[in-house]
Amino acid sequence: MNDPDPYADDPFFKFIPDGEWNACIGRQGEEENYIDGYIEASIELVEAIFEKQLLGQRDTLILPILYNARHGIELALKYSAFRLEKAGCSPKGILRRNHDISAYWKTLNDAEIGDERLNSLLKALQPFVESLARIDADGQELRYHENRDNGASLQDYSVANLRLIRGSLRSLHEVVRGLTYRVVDYIGELRTGTYTDGCSRSDLLAIARLLPDRDKWASQEFSVAKEHIRDRFGLSNGAFTSCLDVIQKNREMRALIGLETGLMFLTDETIVSVAAEWRKIHPMRTTESQSLRTSFQVDLREMLTDRTGHREIIHGLIERLSLDEIAELRALFNLGGDPYFTEFYEDAVRGGRKQPELASNPSGYLSRIIDKTNLLTCLQRSTHRLGRLALSTKLSDI
Repeated sequence: MNDPDPYADDPFFKFIPDGEWNACIGRQGEEENYIDGYIEASIELVEAIFEKQLLGQRDTLILPILYNARHGIELALKYSAFRLEKAGCSPKGILRRNHDISAYWKTLNDAEIGDERLNSLLKALQPFVESLARIDADGQELRYHENRDNGASLQDYSVANLRLIRGSLRSLHEVVRGLTYRVVDYIGELRTGTYTDGCSRSDLLAIARLLPDRDKWASQEFSVAKEHIRDRFGLSNGAFTSCLDVIQKNREMRALIGLETGLMFLTDETIVSVAAEWRKIHPMRTTESQSLRTSFQVDLREMLTDRTGHREIIHGLIERLSLDEIAELRALFNLGGDPYFTEFYEDAVRGGRKQPELASNPSGYLSRIIDKTNLLTCLQRSTHRLGRLALSTKLSDI
């Protein structure tokens, strides 16, 4: 028997079994819903005025439009500040009950977080913060006709143009969304340990892409790139050198400057041989073979023969591959199909090696890898990211 609805007489929260129009809130909601909700509400309101020609409601709807935008900014700044504080990237002790959006923005800006994207988004958010903080410093004047001093709210203003506001809200939405997403990604990158005091992992990847190959670092091309990079990222000579040190030690970044890095157990020759055996099971599709598959005109005896060949291939590979190599093959496939930070590649190999099934049923474990129709594509991607550049090129010809 179901428990009685505690809100049976509630005009807003009575339970209605309606999968289409029930919205998730509370324990089923997310903090991001608050940020998105207020910004989106301001946009929907201003769009409704134009679409429905609500000229008579301009003077009333403008207040929730601006308030929702301001509150969305406040929530986004708090979301960012608290997460960066927890990650050790900004000062501790931020006032969580404060509604001063200028103070929150300043806290983030003054933290001087070494991330180009994050700093550019904060800079893009600044004019919106300054504008709404100017008319409503504490989040009161857009909600009440009188302010805390018993004076008229917004008394220094008389009109607000809805066309201007509509365009600005669209831009604001993109900035706020970009900021919250970047904060999450930036904190995730910190786990890799790949950063310097002035540059994030993403910055270092961007710098590596701007550099010539390592064997050209004594050239004029390198000198030109160096000055461009220093100017773009605001780096001193020492900070630039620190970036180069990290780049040369990182698998993925080394690949961007033309340096090869070995894998843990698999050699290039072994991977090529595995790919060649995989190709026997997954031959390149011709127009004729595709039409046969489409029309299901495949002979049963041919299918059985193919399966016998499959078993022979797996058996042959098991004879040649160690369990360490099979575990690394799986890690390569996963990296190419669902990219994760390359800094965690070795851990992925070691974790795969500990899988009980690999020890108890290596043939079945390997068979599931070889059966993947996108295995070759994934191997090409992952070996390139891991610094096996020549191998990645060679795999493209199989």
